[in-house]
Amino acid sequence: MSSANERPRRALTESESFVLQHIQDMYGNQNTEHDVFFSNRDEAVIFVKDRNGVMGLAVVLTNLAAWYADGTITSVEDLRQHWLTPGDA
Repeated sequence: MSSANERPRRALTESESFVLQHIQDMYGNQNTEHDVFFSNRDEAVIFVKDRNGVMGLAVVLTNLAAWYADGTITSVEDLRQHWLTPGDA
């Protein structure tokens, strides 16, 4: 039986999976689709874990996928360097 607070799961879109694949390439395969949760707005979100299991980045896959598709994020290099790398605190 599922909890009242548990959000329903859906399959990731092809674009959301594309972003997740880059996260896995950069940080490791321990970041799986199973780790993705869905916000109240049905946005796919993941707390990225490094290879030591330390969480250091929250990524809204849905937003990055949309921004990549519409050209706001101009390249894979831009995605990786500016959106999938933690900034200074």
